Order: sequence, then structure tokens, then C-alpha cells
Amino acid sequence: MTLRLRPHHLLCLLTYAGKGYSPAFVANLDAVASRVASGETVEIVAGPDDICRPVAADPDHHCHAARIVRRDRLAARDVGRTLGFSLRPGRRLILASQVEGLRRLRGR
Repeated sequence: MTLRLRPHHLLCLLTYAGKGYSPAFVANLDAVASRVASGETVEIVAGPDDICRPVAADPDHHCHAARIVRRDRLAARDVGRTLGFSLRPGRRLILASQVEGLRRLRGR
């Protein structure tokens, strides 16, 4: 199966500390982080993704806001520069080694 992630959520996964907006959101983010760490393919998407799932049904939630779309654009630009390739919707990645390396550094 493929995980759908918006660009700024790549950064969220790197800094995730087991906290969030609600218990359902945290449980979902734990599951997504585990799937990424296990080597599941990630597809970059525009707009709400698998991390947004517990809150995306609310049209007023910030995951639909213009400032979040801007955050995605900036994250795609900056992370893409770091990785050396474009992070446009449809791009597929496997990030397991990066996530696992960060967990070891943080002692998780």
C-alpha cells in the first residue's frame, strides 16, 4: 500500500514527538510514522493526506487553509533542494532509512 503525504508532513514526521491535536490524530500519526519506518512507499500529494485523515472531514480545519498550502509549497521547495529532486504531487519515495536514523538519534 502507498501512503499519501503532503510535503510539509515530511518535516512533521522528522520532528514528531508523540503529541498532536487529539488522541485520534496522535494514534493515526503513530501508525503513519510506523508505516514509513517499515519502508512503505510515500506518494507526495497536494492537499489533505493520510495524516490529515482524522480531521480532514471538517471543511474549516486548518488542513484546508491557504497558509497550509503555502507551507506545503515551501516545504516541497526546501526538502526537494535538500534531496536533489522535485517533490511534486505524484512523486514516490521510500523514507524508512531516514526515519529510522532519526529515531536512533532521538533514542525512540
